[in-house]
Amino acid sequence: MVQQVMECTAEDPLTEFERKPDSTLHCLKLAVESVPAVKRAETTISLSATAGMRLLRLNNQSMVDHIFQLVRKTISASELKMCDVSILDDADEGAFGWITVNYLTGKLVELNRWTSSFTLPEGMDTFGALDLGGASTQISYVPLEHSTNDTLNFRLYGRNYNVYTDSYLCFGKDQALLKLLANLAEGVEGDSLEVPCFLKGYTLNMKESKLFGSPCTHQHNRETKEHNRTISLLGLGNPGACSSNIANLFSTLDFHQQGQPPLTGTFMAFSAFYHIMNFFNLSEGSSSPEQLNETVWTFCTRPWHEVKASWKIPEKYLGTNCFAGFYVLHLLTLGFHFNQSTWSNIKFVNKLEGTLGNGRAGWTLGYMLNLTNLLPVEAPVNPIHLVPFAVVMSFLVLGLFILLVLILFNA
Repeated sequence: MVQQVMECTAEDPLTEFERKPDSTLHCLKLAVESVPAVKRAETTISLSATAGMRLLRLNNQSMVDHIFQLVRKTISASELKMCDVSILDDADEGAFGWITVNYLTGKLVELNRWTSSFTLPEGMDTFGALDLGGASTQISYVPLEHSTNDTLNFRLYGRNYNVYTDSYLCFGKDQALLKLLANLAEGVEGDSLEVPCFLKGYTLNMKESKLFGSPCTHQHNRETKEHNRTISLLGLGNPGACSSNIANLFSTLDFHQQGQPPLTGTFMAFSAFYHIMNFFNLSEGSSSPEQLNETVWTFCTRPWHEVKASWKIPEKYLGTNCFAGFYVLHLLTLGFHFNQSTWSNIKFVNKLEGTLGNGRAGWTLGYMLNLTNLLPVEAPVNPIHLVPFAVVMSFLVLGLFILLVLILFNA
């Protein structure tokens, strides 16, 4: 049984690392401190990075090497046993998310807490997984028909699973916003840029080095000599223009769906999918593409000063949630091909709890289960358990006692 005991969020760790490297290690240090000192020598620690580091590796391999050097140094000084420090590839990120949701929900195996025995669930229905991060997005599910495109074959608990998984670099929420802004800036001169996806009255200042320095926006070929300029991004609050500009992101060959099998079953959507839908009060119960569109449309027309007074969340999220809402809508419909009839099969979740444990939905638990060999290939063989044995022995002793009393009484 697994249990998540802590979590830590690093705010924009890669950007922060360039300014103050040691500050990005505070989550790692907190994780080390959560392990009792007497247990550290026998505790294994693993660390893996995802799409943000995959992007950084394309731009600055020496920075990646430096980050990993600091991480290994911190782990070595902690007395913990270092198992793995690596960058996940895109297929593994999607597959581990699929494993997490199906493990915690008992779709792979179930635990009887009274007998401590494992049983396989009837049938082989599983949940699909939808993950949205800052730099990439993933979809993973078992299609009805065997697919040879972008599939991974797993044998878990004696059963074979053919999991379709696809990951799209540069289509995470943050990188998609940079792509949108770069498109809007094409051919525009000056130090300001009007953004229909920002609320009217909201202004965000951004260095050109951030806007055009990402591998996701390199195709715009801006002169590097201009990259130290600051651009003022001015909100227009125009939901129609915002929606159409986001839709254009999915009209390119960057996001292709030629090999995606037909959607089937229920999907767990987590990470930014959940947080954005939760912001718009649409994470629970049933919703529809039309309802999300209407809700986001209304939000985008509100002035910044009014919205700022109504929500107490960081401005960098609040000011860009008009974009975020429409982006989730178009990613799920134009990108992953959910429609009016299949939208209700999406469950937006943050944390999951089942007989095998609890934790946040995401790739991390699946990664840990795989790394520590806690996912057996064959079906579990349950040993003789002490609890039912003790119950049987109690009844036998009670029966012998009653029989002895009856013999003595009759004598």
